[in-house]
Amino acid sequence: MKDIIKIIRYVYLLCFLTFSSVADEVIPVDIVADEMQWNNDKKVAYAIGSAIATQGEKKISADKLIVHLDKDEDNNTITLIEAEGNVIFTNNKEIATGEIAKYNFVENNIIIENNVTLKKDDNIMKGELLIMDLKTGISQISAESNSNKVKMRFLPKKVNNDDEQ
Repeated sequence: MKDIIKIIRYVYLLCFLTFSSVADEVIPVDIVADEMQWNNDKKVAYAIGSAIATQGEKKISADKLIVHLDKDEDNNTITLIEAEGNVIFTNNKEIATGEIAKYNFVENNIIIENNVTLKKDDNIMKGELLIMDLKTGISQISAESNSNKVKMRFLPKKVNNDDEQ
């Protein structure tokens, strides 16, 4: 009986350590562009020209990316990426576009503005302001004024009638 308890404790400890290491996994951010600049005093990097930042399945591209690192810590932690011009953000099955964006790594959200489109599967939403909460998966799109309404198009999925035979 004591041996069984020891084995159970060992398995529990092994599972705990495995899941803890996965939860604390650090996913790097890779940035490529035509030109890069670094301001060490401000801890800001500038990626200019066909700039792309990728972290796992998340990717943001624009004409220019401004990457802000944590000023209080010396650990290369990105806190914010600002994107300017022809912004495209992809995350799993979603593609969002606009003219400017702020991708907040601390709050785990992205705000995209000006001529915004959000496409998920075959469904499309258009407006002027998009807020995507990357923790919950909830997206909110709005218009600047009553003259510019939010537009949505849902494409129903075809039902396969072959299953009934």
